[in-house]
Amino acid sequence: MSKQTQAKSNWGTSYGELVWREFAKSRLSIVCLSFIVFLFAVAILAPFLANDKPFVIRIDGQLHFPIFRNLGASDYCIFLAAVVGCSQLLLIKRNHRHVDPSIRGAALWRQICISSSIILIGVILLFVFVPRRLDATDYKAMVACRQATDAIFAPIPYGYARTNLKLREQPPSWEHLLGTDDVGSDTLCRLIHGSRISLSVGFVAVGISTVIGILVGAILGYFGGKVDFIGMRIVEIMMAIPAFFLIITIVAFFARSLLNIMIIIGITSWTGNARFIRAEFFKLRKQDFVQAAVSLGLPLRSILFRHMLPNGIAPVLVNATFGIAGAIFIEAALSFLGFGVAPPTPSWGQMLSLGVSTTGRFLWWLTLFPGLAIFFTVLAYNLVGEALRDAIDPKLRTR
Repeated sequence: MSKQTQAKSNWGTSYGELVWREFAKSRLSIVCLSFIVFLFAVAILAPFLANDKPFVIRIDGQLHFPIFRNLGASDYCIFLAAVVGCSQLLLIKRNHRHVDPSIRGAALWRQICISSSIILIGVILLFVFVPRRLDATDYKAMVACRQATDAIFAPIPYGYARTNLKLREQPPSWEHLLGTDDVGSDTLCRLIHGSRISLSVGFVAVGISTVIGILVGAILGYFGGKVDFIGMRIVEIMMAIPAFFLIITIVAFFARSLLNIMIIIGITSWTGNARFIRAEFFKLRKQDFVQAAVSLGLPLRSILFRHMLPNGIAPVLVNATFGIAGAIFIEAALSFLGFGVAPPTPSWGQMLSLGVSTTGRFLWWLTLFPGLAIFFTVLAYNLVGEALRDAIDPKLRTR
C-alpha cells in the first residue's frame, strides 16, 4: 500500500481504531490478548468451574442450591467488577459511534471515574452487608450414602480448601487431572482459584499505583520549577530503594492478607507512572487548549484531569500492562517465600513452593503447572504491553 493510499484510508479513522488496527497486525499479540481474556473468564467463573458445592441438590425431597448460597463478598465483588467492565466497553463502543471525536477523551475519562466509583462503593457495601458463610457439609458423601439425590456438581467437583490426607501428594490421574498437594487438595481446583488472586493483585495494585502516579506526576508536570525539583528528588529516592526488598520489609510488619499485599505493592510502584505523566504534562501545559482553559479561569482540578490528562494518559495505559505483569510476579514471589496470602487461600507462588515435600520428595506437578501459569500470564501481559506501545507510538508502527 502506498503512502497516499494509506493516508486516505486513515482519513476519518479515529485514534482508537488506528491503534487497534496497528495492534491487530501482530497475530502473537492477538493470541496473548485472547489468553488474557480466557484467564479473566476462568477467574470470574472460578466458583462455577471448580467447587465441591453442587449447583442443585435434593435433600429430603427439597431442592437446595448450595453453590449460590455459599458465594461470599469477594465473589460478588468480582462479578460486580466484571459487569461494570463489560458495560463500560459497550459504552465506549457506543460513544465511538455517537460522540464527537473532540470530546471522546473526556468522555472516556469520565466513564473510567464513574465505573471506578461504582466498583469502590459496591465493594464496601458488599463486604459490610454480605455475611461470611461456612458450609463444611460433604455433599458428595451425602450423595454416595443416598442421603441426597439429583446433585449437579461443577466440572471439577473439588473445593480448594477441602483436604483429604489419604490422597496427599498424588501425581496426575483421571480423578485428579493435575494431581494433589501436600494435604490432598486438588491442584487444578487451586490453580483455577489462584488465578483470582493473581489477577486481583495485578489490577488493584496497578490501580493504586496509577492513581498515586497520576496525582504526583500531574502536579510536578503542571507547576514545574521548585515543586518539580523537590518532587523529583523524592521520586528518585523511591526509585533508588530496591522495590522487592522494600515490599518484603513492609509485609513483615503487617498481617498476611490479600488486601495488605495489594496496597503495599501499589504504594511502592507508582514512580514510573509519575514520571510518564510528568513528561506528558510538561509538553501539554504550553498547548493552546491548556492556555485557553487557564485564561477562562477554570479550576485547577478541571484543567489537570479533564483537559490535560485525557491527552496524556496513553503512556500510562501502556505502562499499566507491564505493571500488572510485575505485580503478579511480585505476589507469586512473596507467596513462594511465605510472605503472601495465608493458607488455605490458593496462590500460584504458594503452590510453587510445595514442589518439594517435607520428606524431600520432588512433586513435579506442583512445580510445573503453577510455574507455567505464572510464566504464560506474565509473558502474555508483557507481549500485549509491547504491542500496545508499538501501536500507540507512530515511530514504532509497522509499515
